[in-house]
Amino acid sequence: MASSFRTGSTMPRRRYRTMSYVYKRPNGLFEVRFPIPNDLRGYFPKSDRMSFKTHIIVSLGTRDQAEANSSATSRFVEIEQKFSVLRDGVRSEHFRSFCQYVYDMEMELGSRRRLDSNRPSGVLDEDLRFVRTALENRSIDALEASVGWVVDTYFENVADAKAIVPTDTELRNGLLNAAADVMTDVYNQLAASALGHTHKPKIKATQLQPRPEPKVSAGENTPLSKEGNLSLEQYWGVHETIKQASSSPVTAHTLKRRRSAWKELTELLGMSTPVFQVKKADIWRYRDALAQVPSRAGSIIELRDLSFPKRVEAMKANPTTYKHLDLNSVGDRLRQISAVFQLAVDRGHLTNNPALGVSEGKKDKTPHRGAYTESELQHIFSQAPYDRPCRLDDQTDEFWVPLLELFLGARASELYVYVVDVHESAEVPHIRLVEYEERSLKNMSSARILPIHPELIELGFLDYCRRVRGEGKELFPKWKFRADQKPSEGPARRRFNRRVKVLLPDRKHPADSHTFRHTFETALSAADGVPERVARRLQGRAIEGSAAHYVNDFPLPVLAEAIGKVRFGSLSLKHLS
Repeated sequence: MASSFRTGSTMPRRRYRTMSYVYKRPNGLFEVRFPIPNDLRGYFPKSDRMSFKTHIIVSLGTRDQAEANSSATSRFVEIEQKFSVLRDGVRSEHFRSFCQYVYDMEMELGSRRRLDSNRPSGVLDEDLRFVRTALENRSIDALEASVGWVVDTYFENVADAKAIVPTDTELRNGLLNAAADVMTDVYNQLAASALGHTHKPKIKATQLQPRPEPKVSAGENTPLSKEGNLSLEQYWGVHETIKQASSSPVTAHTLKRRRSAWKELTELLGMSTPVFQVKKADIWRYRDALAQVPSRAGSIIELRDLSFPKRVEAMKANPTTYKHLDLNSVGDRLRQISAVFQLAVDRGHLTNNPALGVSEGKKDKTPHRGAYTESELQHIFSQAPYDRPCRLDDQTDEFWVPLLELFLGARASELYVYVVDVHESAEVPHIRLVEYEERSLKNMSSARILPIHPELIELGFLDYCRRVRGEGKELFPKWKFRADQKPSEGPARRRFNRRVKVLLPDRKHPADSHTFRHTFETALSAADGVPERVARRLQGRAIEGSAAHYVNDFPLPVLAEAIGKVRFGSLSLKHLS
């Protein structure tokens, strides 16, 4: 099947990303590396036919970043359409349009042959009857012989994504049967014309039937498609499928929060409630219920299996037993609900988003975090496992991650790194932070290079890197976390956070692992001679102003000089060396 696409899964993950799924090759050309959804990978076998590809790779044919990003947008749409063809099968709008095109072309060709032929109408009718009889035999072999060309042409012209749809599969068989219905209508119509019938047979193929007009509601919203008439329970599947197959899918963690919020709204309003009937008053009703729901209800045994309304009732019946959901969590749930409705509007399912304007601000305007003081740092790094030197063979992520957060300013999740992206033997030892399948980065600016701080080298971090290089692909092989979690939510991080809270019980600001990053940023901003752009690059934050368009990265020596200026006053870790 001819196509300009090539697919594969061997592209090194350490290449720099300019925007989602756009990568720069070593030769300077940009390309799109678009993930193939898990449910479609079976249609993209590798050349050995033993395993399947994970990405579609398309060259953008340019070395200009802005041009590549602009071109990538249309590529994303094309690829998503091709995925839709494979996922929706006979329900695909593309296939429906293609069937109408085939019908019109075959009718035109058949009429032209009849006019150009000198054969009697009876002979023409006999020819058509033979074809119609073949179509009535719905065996797969008969369908492949009679209308297989329709399906092949469809995939060549509409779904040319190097996908391979094997014969005798549910997808291909469904398309063959639909194509047979269309061609049966064609031949019935042509036979009627050949015999001079005044009344033509009724069109029976589903793909040729006109679309019913969507129902119009008198409420605040109007369904613009069949999806807009689905129930709240059904619409979640539509949202998840569209969003996760788009060019900007959400992370597993965000999807989990969004699913949970939508389930609460569904249980409150009723699972069978059509999505278009949800009004702004319903969203406010949900917001008021959130203010009465217990915090972390899923972790409380007596509340775990209760529906959302029942949890609210339990809170009202026992107001002093459970802790209220904090306002930040209420705001997050409302944002997740709004995101679902907004996608419905963007995709033409609904006319408006009833959740717009329903929000919840933060509890107060005080800074959410504050840097650790010198004395707090010394106290933390004087307790286990930092109360004595740690043997090289015993060092794990539990030992190194807090130190790397403090001296590199990295987020905990970012420190889940492959050894291929650790360059401890380079002239300037450094770590590349890039996206992996196991964990994503927060945003585009998070992809960066971090020179290894001299203090970490003094503590033996480079020796640790050399030791684990032959043990597997991860820098921290023992770092465990569930597939639907961020690495920062793994058991090791939770244990560390509990210890810090016990060590600093009177601290007004949060005491946890992530506060090390804020401590690093505070120390970096206080360092002499570090330009703001360099500081923001090390922090993984966007560079503002016009510089954002042309500053891609800084030379390693510049970054190393800046990070070497980070000091934490009188903090001493000599007892760990």
